[in-house]
Amino acid sequence: MKPTYDEILKWMRDYFDEYNAGAQSAETVHRMDKYFAADLTFIPYMYVFGGPEQAINSRDDFYNMLTGHPEDYETFVVHDIFVDEKRLVAVAFLQATVYDTATNNVKVQKDYLPLYELEIDENGELKIAVVRFFWQAMVPDVEAAAYTVDASKKGN
Repeated sequence: MKPTYDEILKWMRDYFDEYNAGAQSAETVHRMDKYFAADLTFIPYMYVFGGPEQAINSRDDFYNMLTGHPEDYETFVVHDIFVDEKRLVAVAFLQATVYDTATNNVKVQKDYLPLYELEIDENGELKIAVVRFFWQAMVPDVEAAAYTVDASKKGN
């Protein structure tokens, strides 16, 4: 049975709470298994991650990307979540803040607009199957300085 609007909205809010609590730590990233399908596809629509041609095609490779930049970490403030329960799609309007891990100084603050394609797994649990990831465009020098991206951690 498909979840209701309210159930999806609560589940997405719980997802963002869990993401902020430990998605970028190798010790705690697998708590996100509750939210991501094993065959997760992450499609970045920004240059610093290689664009949509450089999609990440598994949950494990996505976890490698999340935990592969210990020099910095990000947190989200959820401004709004838009849900289409019939199509199992959610879009979140987020404020992301990227911090330097060593100093906790802010490296950059910007808005994200990820689109989540959801599915019901074989156990009847809601999962994120596809993330189409968009963010606020900034000057290329700011983008490059703000994000530590190790291409070897992307799994491609």
